[in-house]
Amino acid sequence: MTIAERLRALESALRSQPLHSFAECLPALLAEHADLVDACVRLVDYPAANLVALGDDTDVVAITGTLPGAAYREQQPVVEDDGTVHLPLCCRGNCHGVLTGLVDGDPDDARLGALAEVAAAVADALQVADVGTDQLVRARRSRRMTVAAEMQWELLPGRGLACPEFTLAGQLEPAYAVRGDNFDWSLDPGRLTLGITNGMGEGMNAALLTAIAISAMRNARRSGHGISEAAALADQAVWGQYGGEQHVAALLVSLDLATGAVQFVDAGSPQVWLLRDERVELIELEAQVPLGSLEETQYRVQHESLRAGDRLVMVSDGVYAATHGERRYCDVALPRVARTTRGLPPTQVVRAVLSELAVFREHSDLDDDAVVVCLDWHGKTG
Repeated sequence: MTIAERLRALESALRSQPLHSFAECLPALLAEHADLVDACVRLVDYPAANLVALGDDTDVVAITGTLPGAAYREQQPVVEDDGTVHLPLCCRGNCHGVLTGLVDGDPDDARLGALAEVAAAVADALQVADVGTDQLVRARRSRRMTVAAEMQWELLPGRGLACPEFTLAGQLEPAYAVRGDNFDWSLDPGRLTLGITNGMGEGMNAALLTAIAISAMRNARRSGHGISEAAALADQAVWGQYGGEQHVAALLVSLDLATGAVQFVDAGSPQVWLLRDERVELIELEAQVPLGSLEETQYRVQHESLRAGDRLVMVSDGVYAATHGERRYCDVALPRVARTTRGLPPTQVVRAVLSELAVFREHSDLDDDAVVVCLDWHGKTG
């Protein structure tokens, strides 16, 4: 049987399994169809700090300082001397974790390429399973979430997204008790739309505010409207519910994949930092009122343009406005971290920004939610 035929057989076998049975069935399937012995799937946990074995929550491996963690961070295969292979489980830029198993001998490039296809098939199956079973969700968490945090994580589109024109990654902290911060994105023909939102207040009130705003913006987007109309619809939805007593800060972004032209609507607190060549600079956006502040606000679009190789780092006020003593993170550490991580992929950038934020605050609890979204613009293809 050829490699392609074995891969098709594996994909067919994965589709035939009940969604909740991957922990039990995967080792045998991978041994049979991929010659990968003692296979283990480790999923990234909610804080993106550890990899947790599916089916064994006592098998936890740190992402920092380990070989499986290196495969996750670099999103590249890592091979140990004894033939153990660690493979990132990525589906269109959304990395679920790492597949680990033992191969016979030292795998060459062709073997690693075939194993990468196997890992991609497993990642696709996991992404499908995530919709229909809670088994994967339970494996990723080490303790119970607040209901507000549950709502916020359900709104998230994933941890990453990739296509030839761009690579995108995002992270939300703290994982188990978030308030109103969130991010959202959608890739449509010729256009990427994304947003960062921050519902005021704490707990359920903040989560409800954010849910209303994101749902309204998605409704506008799915009806074919641009980000100005999306902001206006979300503004009306929040105003209609709270009459100006509550609001949602938001940043809406629309990127033309053919030209690199980018549009912004700044309706609150999030910041955008541009890395171009060796320079790091804050993009000065026209500040407009948060969503729901006034009745029937018309939001204006600001136009910018990206060049191939540009990077955008978008952060909520829980990141850039974080303080330690008299110092603010955006004044002291954020530009430096953005510069020193220039050569890293977006998934590592978001982790680095949040890790440096923890160091900056001497690992004390955050005063507010923290969202980091990193976008690398590769340029038009074809």
